Amino acid sequence: MSNTIIILIGLVLIGAAQLIGGLRYSRRVVRELPESRASWRVLGALIWLFVLGYASFALLLVNHEVSTLLIVVALIFAGGGSFVLTVTRLSAKTIQKVKRIILLEQENSRILTAQQRLQTILDNAAEGIVTFDDRGTIKSFNKAAEALFGYLEPEAIDQDIGHIIVPPDSLDQREGYVEHFLRNEVQRLIGHEGEVVGCHRDGTTFPMALKVSSVMLEGQRLYTGLVSNISERKIMLERLRQMAEQDGLTGLYNRSYFQQQLERTVQRVRRADIQACLLYIDLDNFKYVNDTLGHAAGDRLLIDVARLLAKRVRSTDLIARFGGDEFTILLHDLPIDQGLQVAEALRQQFAEYVFRHVGKQIDIGCSIGVTNIDRESNDAEQVLAHADFACHQAKCAGRNRVHRFSVDDQDGIDTLSMDMGWSRRIKQALEEDRLVLAYQPIMTTACGELYGYEVLVRMLDERDNLIMPSGFLPAAERFGLAVEIDRWVIVNAIDSLVKVRKTQPHLCYSINLSAHTLAEDKMCDLILHRLNTTGLDPQALTFEVTETAAITDMAVAQHFLGRLREIGCRTALDDFGSGMSSFAYLKDLPVDIVKLDGYFVRHLAGNLIDQSLVKAMNDIIHALGKQSVAEFVEDQQSLQLLTDYAVDFVQGYYLGRPAALPLGVYETTQKPGGK
Repeated sequence: MSNTIIILIGLVLIGAAQLIGGLRYSRRVVRELPESRASWRVLGALIWLFVLGYASFALLLVNHEVSTLLIVVALIFAGGGSFVLTVTRLSAKTIQKVKRIILLEQENSRILTAQQRLQTILDNAAEGIVTFDDRGTIKSFNKAAEALFGYLEPEAIDQDIGHIIVPPDSLDQREGYVEHFLRNEVQRLIGHEGEVVGCHRDGTTFPMALKVSSVMLEGQRLYTGLVSNISERKIMLERLRQMAEQDGLTGLYNRSYFQQQLERTVQRVRRADIQACLLYIDLDNFKYVNDTLGHAAGDRLLIDVARLLAKRVRSTDLIARFGGDEFTILLHDLPIDQGLQVAEALRQQFAEYVFRHVGKQIDIGCSIGVTNIDRESNDAEQVLAHADFACHQAKCAGRNRVHRFSVDDQDGIDTLSMDMGWSRRIKQALEEDRLVLAYQPIMTTACGELYGYEVLVRMLDERDNLIMPSGFLPAAERFGLAVEIDRWVIVNAIDSLVKVRKTQPHLCYSINLSAHTLAEDKMCDLILHRLNTTGLDPQALTFEVTETAAITDMAVAQHFLGRLREIGCRTALDDFGSGMSSFAYLKDLPVDIVKLDGYFVRHLAGNLIDQSLVKAMNDIIHALGKQSVAEFVEDQQSLQLLTDYAVDFVQGYYLGRPAALPLGVYETTQKPGGK
């Protein structure tokens, strides 16, 4: 009996161990396969039902002998444990197979998704992507490539790369080009973008950017090419190049490009036994067209000039609009004598050319400077300076002519260099307020009283030494600083006159204006502003312009002087009589006072011809309703003659030299007529 109990207890323990082991193994499998937990719940329910069935059977035997009960319990644990362990192991193997299947499906899904994503990227790429092998056979073709070349991908695959990339010279040279392309071009383009010629399905070609990358795939060399049509890019670059090199109005080359090419030509001439010429052309009457007919007419004139020049010179020569109304022509491989012939032909052509605009006809003409380019030429800057100076000499000699730069002109170049030094000194003097005013008295002849002063300007150097106008004004005129000097004189003269008129309320000032100032309409605005600010009577100011400045541009002079008179100021024409056509235009200029040229007054007492001219000019001035002033009065006899001629005002060293003006009455050397 005891042995039987021991055996039954052993079976119970073995079955319990199997049951517990099976349950723990099943729990581990369930944790590893979270997606199988529902299946394991069903399996667990079956196990418990099996156990409960054995338990129910045991309850029926509860009133029997203990040994029978122990046998039932032992069977429950032994049979249940074996069942659980067996079922669990079989299920685990099945689930492991299922797991491998699921993982394989997941990996295939990831690969498929990656392929779809990659294909989407390729199809939506902006650039064409073409894959080809080391024999030039196309292996892939994305959507952008289809649009670029006109082939669908199935049509392009397995085709030769020569269908879409062709020789740069001619389609007829395709034979052997693919081998050349694969052997030379591909290696050059790996990792670098280059330009090739693409070919559309319809046979049209276009510039194409190509960048190649190389890869080994399954033992085979493949090349991936990124391709794009760069026609628009090339057009844009060409436009940018034109903007950088060409003048926007005339289409000729601009100053910057011309200077670069001139420098190359100078260096080439210095290396080789050749010659070249440079022509510097300045239109004579462009400013008149621009100011009287408007800028639109001026632009049309410049376009016409560019066409005339282009027709006259060789295609190998270089023409540029150097600035404003200035043009330059570089004549390659041409000696100076032939260059002078070309310049004279151009001058003659412009002399015969008539510009027509809105019923008006204007003769243009031009002045041309010519210089030789040979082994003695140092650089482009020197050559340009010589040609520019030669053109300046042509204009000074009367315009409408050709002047060749020579050794004798070198002194003028040196003077120009000195003027540049003066330019810097003048700018510094303006910045540091080192300009000073000087005043020369103007007397009336009728009663011998002081009428006013002509305001003159002087400059102080770095050591406060006085520099006369002849030392710095010519340089100021040439370098465009005369307007700044005039502005300084006007402001300071008005301030001075306001102070002086507190003790001499009827005193007047006469202020000189340069030719450049006549083109500055804003100067009238400055004068008006200063008059309003100070409260000075405009009639107290007289503004003088020289006859030469007035006739250079009559329209501008008339407008400027007219504005001054509208403000209320008086105007004067200085150096009258220096031009041959003085009387022809005097009646048209809006001036109140005419100053006789000092050339006729300086030796008036001893020259009968000067006496006749002065008297006649004075009579005409009065006949036109204007007042007269005689300058350069240097003796009593001349003063008396001018008084007898009824010249209105006189001034000169005999009456008083320019000097700093005190606030009191200016004491003159003599009184007119000895009064």
